[in-house]
Amino acid sequence: MTTGKRLLTCFPMAAIALGLCAASAGAEDNPLRDFFPYGVYAHGGNPEVVPPGEGETLQDVMDRVCKDVAEHHMNCVWTCNLGFDHLPLWLEAGRKHGVRIVPQGGGPPAFVRPAWFKDKEQFAQRVEPFYKEMAAKHGDDPALLAWCVTEENPPVEWFLEAVADLTRKMEEWDPKHPVLTMDNRAPAAWRNAQIVKPKALTRDLYVFFTEGLHGPYNAIGARSALTRESRRFREAAESCDAVFWFIGQGMSIVNCGGGRRHMLYRYPTPEEIRWQVWAAIQQGAKGFLYFMYVGRRGEPTPDFSGEFIEGLRDRNGLETPQFRMAAEVGRDLEPLLPVLLDLDVAPRHLEVVYWENSPVSGQTFVHRKTGRRFLIVVNHDCTAIQPIGIELGYWPRMLDKEERLFDLRTGAKRDYQTLKLTTLLPGDGTVFFVGTDTDWAEFRQPASS
Repeated sequence: MTTGKRLLTCFPMAAIALGLCAASAGAEDNPLRDFFPYGVYAHGGNPEVVPPGEGETLQDVMDRVCKDVAEHHMNCVWTCNLGFDHLPLWLEAGRKHGVRIVPQGGGPPAFVRPAWFKDKEQFAQRVEPFYKEMAAKHGDDPALLAWCVTEENPPVEWFLEAVADLTRKMEEWDPKHPVLTMDNRAPAAWRNAQIVKPKALTRDLYVFFTEGLHGPYNAIGARSALTRESRRFREAAESCDAVFWFIGQGMSIVNCGGGRRHMLYRYPTPEEIRWQVWAAIQQGAKGFLYFMYVGRRGEPTPDFSGEFIEGLRDRNGLETPQFRMAAEVGRDLEPLLPVLLDLDVAPRHLEVVYWENSPVSGQTFVHRKTGRRFLIVVNHDCTAIQPIGIELGYWPRMLDKEERLFDLRTGAKRDYQTLKLTTLLPGDGTVFFVGTDTDWAEFRQPASS
């Protein structure tokens, strides 16, 4: 934002957040409501893809990755293609650096697809004993967040029923760490919600910034793809009392083969990194992870065929501008996370936005425990500073005459006119508390109690 100093230097929001971090209503039924994962998707067997450096063990590599993630103001690593004999190493590194781990295997029985099993009975025979054993071994580990058992499957009915059976049994074997799946299409997510009823629905479709015809090819398309599909996923999650998590784009991909190289997906700009996070939060996301931490090392050889992926650390293992921005976003979000976890998208009759005049959009939220309203605004222009051109108006369903908007990041107070004089940096966002001066004082009370 361009008005006021940063929250962490001028406003005691962190204390407010700590005062609100008690478990949300219903959190005892869904342990994922207590935690906002902000982190990376990483290769679980070897997060650096190449063998450890000279004199370095695999444990050293995982320790270095978790330390790196924590130093970039992140709190979660979602491992993919994990050999579960390495899970204790990840959990040890996570405990050491305050990072939560979501293990995702690379094949059965840890990772499952419908094509690998004949029917539900064979699925149960092969998969359920494995996860019962994992629950007994790691169910009390504070670094564990959840178990991811599959991703990006077509909505095969018997398979979803088998995953649902596993999900229910794991609630008994390991009630602290739910079973998750990831979906890359809203129809599949809805079937997942209807049959499996997971504790989190994760949107695993992270391509917004492309060159050519492989996805959204301009800013309007990227905004539409992110917001529309996120809304569908959030509504599916709400239908089964789950949280909605979002995996965003933090990589570039070059397709190599036949002596040619073609850019499939370009790196997001740093401002687009920031925008993805705030746009997802505005759509109700309660977790955000970047695909991916690091891809391949070095240059692709002339005979290399396939996708050459670079992540938040580039082909030389160096920190990218995108990774630096992700750290800045994480730093800004840290004091807000306990509040964000308790916000639900408001029903229409409680909205405060009358109309919008600029690339900045607003979404009204209601605090689950207090009923107070909040407004999350996002600048969808990733190239220019924009004013918060939102018309509020004094109407029964919008604002009363004594109500104001209080910026949680700066503490600044705005009315419906001065709000329009406030500007947001490219791709940035913020959260406003909606209420009277007395309401605001009551909301801030935990800071002094």
